[in-house]
Amino acid sequence: MRIAALVVPLLLIATPAVAADVDTATGAFTSQTVTLSAKSAIAFRGRSFVDPGDALIVAVFNARVNATAIADFADRRRVIETRIRDGETGVAYFEFAPDGSYRGMSYHFGPGNGCGYCTGGVKSTVKLAGGKLSGRLTGTEKDRTLDITLVTPVMGNDHGRALPPDGGAPGKAYLAYHAALAKSDRAALKPLLSQDQQQFWDEAEKNRKIAAFLHAMAEAHPVKSVQITQGFAKGDKALLQVAGEASAGRVVGEVLLVKEGEAWRVDDEITEAAPR
Repeated sequence: MRIAALVVPLLLIATPAVAADVDTATGAFTSQTVTLSAKSAIAFRGRSFVDPGDALIVAVFNARVNATAIADFADRRRVIETRIRDGETGVAYFEFAPDGSYRGMSYHFGPGNGCGYCTGGVKSTVKLAGGKLSGRLTGTEKDRTLDITLVTPVMGNDHGRALPPDGGAPGKAYLAYHAALAKSDRAALKPLLSQDQQQFWDEAEKNRKIAAFLHAMAEAHPVKSVQITQGFAKGDKALLQVAGEASAGRVVGEVLLVKEGEAWRVDDEITEAAPR
């Protein structure tokens, strides 16, 4: 189950003119009749696809993505799967051991065209050095060819100082957001959103789409009950880990807040169905 979230236009970069000067991935990966032409990649430390152990994960996209926006969250795979991957934007994951040695790949390009986790048929010259995974992945198998070069910085995991169990001031702002959203109190809700989200609100009202905008927020949010499980703050950004009950069932996720003036405001919330 994939659950919608607030509007975040910066996860995808629309034009090459504002993309990074150095390509983080080049080349192509073909599986059956589908080819993913690499336009960008991100690398992050996370859980292996096959066990609870640590791994280095590289996600390669056929679009240019905003690595800075993705790095604001702790669970980068959740961001990719709920926000970026769709019918037009494809992704292939390549897993490496913590020392940079290649392990396997995972992808889904459509019905009958994917691999939960494949380990064979790939040659790797990729090495971890200077905080980057750099090198080439090549392979030729039946119905699958791979030739991708990576020069991909590994994202850090420092989201700042730990917040109190209740989330401190950012947690208080988020719980006020929760109360307003649960009551559908538009007057109380709007000031609790970041300036960017308020701008989207105004545009939605202008285009008579405010109901859909608010529905997307409510669908992403555990409106029945919510608990802050952990929180961090760094500069003018705070990240909360949350869990609770949404209309579709139990969810877990993350909330990004920004400090504007003296007030903490909700900038984004990404949730998914809780593991069973």
